[in-house]
Amino acid sequence: MPALDPLKVYDARWEVSEFTDEQVRRLFEATYLYGQQLGVDTLSLTRDARLGGPRVMEIALAEALRVGLRVFIRPEQTSTPQSYFTALHVAQKYPQTMGLTITASHNPAQYIGVKFTVPGVKAIGADCGPLGGLTKIREIYHSSQKLADASGGSVHILDLTHEYIDFSMREAGVAPGALKGLSLVLDAFHGACGAELFQALCHAGVKVYARRLIPDGQFPTGSPNPTSQGKMIPAVELAGTLNADVVIGVDGDGDRIVFGDRRGILTAGFAFVPILQACLPPSQTGVPALYDPKVSPLALAEWGKLGAKPVLFRNGHSQIKDYMTQIGAPMAAEESGHYYHRITLGAVTTSSENSAITILLFLKALKNTPGLLDKLWDVEKRIFTTGEFNYQFADDTVRDRALATVVKHFADQGAAVVTATPDGIDLQGTCLSQGVRLDPGNVHLEPGWYSGYLRIATNEKGVVRSYFSAADTVVGKRVENATRDILVKAFAGKVID
Repeated sequence: MPALDPLKVYDARWEVSEFTDEQVRRLFEATYLYGQQLGVDTLSLTRDARLGGPRVMEIALAEALRVGLRVFIRPEQTSTPQSYFTALHVAQKYPQTMGLTITASHNPAQYIGVKFTVPGVKAIGADCGPLGGLTKIREIYHSSQKLADASGGSVHILDLTHEYIDFSMREAGVAPGALKGLSLVLDAFHGACGAELFQALCHAGVKVYARRLIPDGQFPTGSPNPTSQGKMIPAVELAGTLNADVVIGVDGDGDRIVFGDRRGILTAGFAFVPILQACLPPSQTGVPALYDPKVSPLALAEWGKLGAKPVLFRNGHSQIKDYMTQIGAPMAAEESGHYYHRITLGAVTTSSENSAITILLFLKALKNTPGLLDKLWDVEKRIFTTGEFNYQFADDTVRDRALATVVKHFADQGAAVVTATPDGIDLQGTCLSQGVRLDPGNVHLEPGWYSGYLRIATNEKGVVRSYFSAADTVVGKRVENATRDILVKAFAGKVID
């Protein structure tokens, strides 16, 4: 059996206690060996608020200097979107820049990890990116290849928060003070991006009421994931007390966002409607916009009304961004709360997350279209949505049996089972639906329809993730309860965030 490594499908991710400093050092040596094959001469290095971050950053920096890289570092806590901006900034002068972001996103406090970009600020994943991306780094990690010591390494400390905010406001088309009159509750979940979003929103004129604003890598209120069931209830209640217009929650590294108001949290498919409205000219049609298998069919119908052409794609940050570039899609959304844009700074254009841009576009649409949130709620309340519910099992073998049993249960009842996009790309999970037909430009829904997506977690052990939307509560609860019964009663699954 091969030795373990920390590399996953989208990034590197591990529990702090799982790997020694030497194994982490080897991860960065393998990364820089990979970078050497791409002509990398410069490194952009950032981290979020996690307690394991400083130690991993020290190792990454020491190894980079040992092998002679020019390093631009952000020692303070920053969001993942700002880390991508940092790589964009550095790449203006040094095009052969690799970007490393030390983060474990929304995972529990004991996790740490790394996200990677290569020259052009292009995200990589397993079998995604030059030479196979993370697959190539894994190959090197397990090989005998070494990087010799080299001279010329240097460290340069950057502070780009104000530049990031100014850039994001320009990209969103929001002038200072333009959003005056709007108020919102911002729940930062003790993550890294609260302060930068607070500054951007205040600069735009928004009245901000903040919760869990101070970064705390212990995450004392649990995993920093605003999409987990119940996590946003206090923020929603506070919005009702304060009569705030909007509720926004962001995860630990700031690249996952939820939107809502005192009535609750919108699903991402519907929250994407204002963002599209703010981006797309009224006369433009057929603009490709990627969506993942969990987005409600009714939300896709709303996208179409604005001139977007919904394009099904698999989950996965690196893979989505790569496919956006391939087909020229200017935007994408995942029901997990990830939103993507085509972003240009100077001579470099990339597909990436920028939560400040996403949030400002959402608020801009609300400001310019009174009653827009009411309209979205009117449509969303016509359907039932489970939200993502996750179960962990004794091991991966039990996990796989549990997932297969759920799929068989619904297939036996006549559900359509889809595991690939129309052009043959593996969805890395299973779509289940009944009474749903998606034709180009049209959504056909029969009474009692439902649609769902089930997959295994790529960064956590023994976990199945499930998500369903349905025509009404009766249908949705029937589907959800059947799924939970199988996962719990037959396979002893335990609920996790």
